[in-house]
Amino acid sequence: MIDCDLHQGNGTAFIFRHDPDVFTFSIHQELLYPLPKQRSSLDVGLEEGAGDQTYLAAMERHVPRILDSHRPELVLYLAGADPFEDDQLGDLGLTKAGLRRRDELVLGAARERNLPIALVLAGGYARHTEDVVDIHVNTCCVMRELWG
Repeated sequence: MIDCDLHQGNGTAFIFRHDPDVFTFSIHQELLYPLPKQRSSLDVGLEEGAGDQTYLAAMERHVPRILDSHRPELVLYLAGADPFEDDQLGDLGLTKAGLRRRDELVLGAARERNLPIALVLAGGYARHTEDVVDIHVNTCCVMRELWG
């Protein structure tokens, strides 16, 4: 499970906490709901205003290593729109271009390794609804571009 919602993937972390066959990865804004956090297999809690560079560096560091070391039968990718810079609930500060690059990293890494992937759209509380729609559409376009 690769959870890229603004909020920690506390539900999946809790559900699979005793299942060694499921690896849960959550990248999220650290000082934000839920508090306290559940423990994922790997949590990357980022500070407010992390932005594209910090976020994407963490993704580039962790996603390939996770896929190579665990070789999942299925990658479940939760593509949150709420790390967006104009989200009303958080402050990670990603641009639309940064979110697209995130999608390319996750979807591309799975494709390169020939791992099946399921994509789930999530989150998104931008001031302008059309921004959330754009982010989700861009995620779907990346999926189509990389997976056909």
